[in-house]
Amino acid sequence: MLKSADIVVITKGDIVSQAEREVFTSRVNSVNPRAITMHINGLTGQGAFELSTLIYDKDEDLETVQGKKLRFPMPSALCSYCLGETRIGEAYQMGNIRKIDLGDEDE
Repeated sequence: MLKSADIVVITKGDIVSQAEREVFTSRVNSVNPRAITMHINGLTGQGAFELSTLIYDKDEDLETVQGKKLRFPMPSALCSYCLGETRIGEAYQMGNIRKIDLGDEDE
């Protein structure tokens, strides 16, 4: 995901030192040098306006996504919990469901 991102938003920078932020940013840039890397502070909102200017392109008034293309194909299967189900149990599960074989537990 990091390798194909256009924008990388780094948060929680207030809980690490400036040196750690710079090292982390450097590593992100080495994985994806084409991406714009930004630091956003979720508590104060610092950097959020700059991010909004990148996301909202004033030159393109997008009325619909009809006819546009996805960069990558959608996942072939989603589980009910990924789609927002909060109840647990087989009666509430949908989609491609397969039990994980844990082997013989008796041995």
